Amino acid sequence: MKRMVISALLALVLVVVSLNLLDLPLASWVAGYLRVYGLNQENVQVPDLLLLSVAIISGLCWAAYFLFVRRHIHDRHSEFVLVTGTVLPLSFALKTFLKWVFGRTETRAWLSERGAVGFHWFAGTEGLSGFPSGHMLVYTPLLLSLWHFYPRYRRYYELAWAGLCVALIATQYHFLSDIIAGAYIGALVLLGTRRAYR
Repeated sequence: MKRMVISALLALVLVVVSLNLLDLPLASWVAGYLRVYGLNQENVQVPDLLLLSVAIISGLCWAAYFLFVRRHIHDRHSEFVLVTGTVLPLSFALKTFLKWVFGRTETRAWLSERGAVGFHWFAGTEGLSGFPSGHMLVYTPLLLSLWHFYPRYRRYYELAWAGLCVALIATQYHFLSDIIAGAYIGALVLLGTRRAYR
């Protein structure tokens, strides 16, 4: 319990520091850096495949889990697909809800207009759905689950996670605080799901 409180306080401090000191300067620096190379929001587009990837990975996990159950196999592989098949749709639903609740200005919207960045409570619509990062909220529990059940490849999971963080900032889809919050909430969803199944 003490570790949970400490991690929650640390995440909160990191988000608040990022909100107040790092988000806007970092986003401006990235935009300026990309401009030097002739890149902008129009030519740094990434297709949003989050829902599709959640549906495919979750479907495969549940199919594998039912196959394991049918064969009476109860091992770390069956536990992995059960947890992952559950945590991904939960994470996706939670990110959708939280984005609507917080209604934070998106990085690209701020860069286009250079207006105020803020939270528009219970009004998360187009241009106001930056917090928390949905990709971090969904992929953090997936990578942490892989990290736990298949520790041999931890270095690759860590690289994938760090690469996702950098990509979300470099493509101007998120502020740093969005990423920190998404990662922390995603880790909580995984922890809660694993405890529920135990």
